[in-house]
Amino acid sequence: MSSLKARKKITHKEIKKDKLVTGYFEARNWLDKDENKKKIYIGVGILIVLIAAGFLYYSNKKAKNEEAEVKLSAVIGLYEQGKYAEAVNGDPAANITGLAQIVNEYGSTESGETARLYLGNCYFNIKDYDNALKQFDSYSGDNDIVKSSCISGMGAVYEAKGDLKKAGEYYEKAANVNKTVVINQENLFYAIRAYTTAGDKENAKRVFAKLKEQYPKSKYLNEAKRFESEFKN
Repeated sequence: MSSLKARKKITHKEIKKDKLVTGYFEARNWLDKDENKKKIYIGVGILIVLIAAGFLYYSNKKAKNEEAEVKLSAVIGLYEQGKYAEAVNGDPAANITGLAQIVNEYGSTESGETARLYLGNCYFNIKDYDNALKQFDSYSGDNDIVKSSCISGMGAVYEAKGDLKKAGEYYEKAANVNKTVVINQENLFYAIRAYTTAGDKENAKRVFAKLKEQYPKSKYLNEAKRFESEFKN
């Protein structure tokens, strides 16, 4: 009786190759069916539409941001002259769009959101505190300096309204937006002032310690020391 030949051992490489070949033909068979081709065409079509829509959206957003930036640059002159009401409403004769209109039309852009800070400051300066608070609170941009300034603006509104403890809370919150924001030490000083005036010695002392630790060479530390006697003990 003749012996059986030893069965050839199949290598891992050959198994892998066989799977690839099998998969290729299975894919070809699947693609040959009309209903499956239709699914692919629809899927590709949707993807192209989404890509095109995304491109148009960001292109349009960039263009609108540039428009807002130009209009904001034009109205800043009125703001810097202290013509706050004119800055809010604009000057049609000089072809200057007001901050209120810029925020309304371009609020979804970064420049439009920056205009919101200026608009809030204008309302604050003409003592329209409710509208100032509304603008500061509505900021939704990505600039941490502007964000911190808007939160600080809310603190200023509450301070002007006499709610000093709440003012201190917002000033402190403004200083916590980002550690690198240059106005942090100023906001901590405002928080100390507001807490001290409100008679909140515990928070005033705590924020003073924070200012002293984080900004030991700050000019605001020396200014804050004049309140120290009121909360030291």
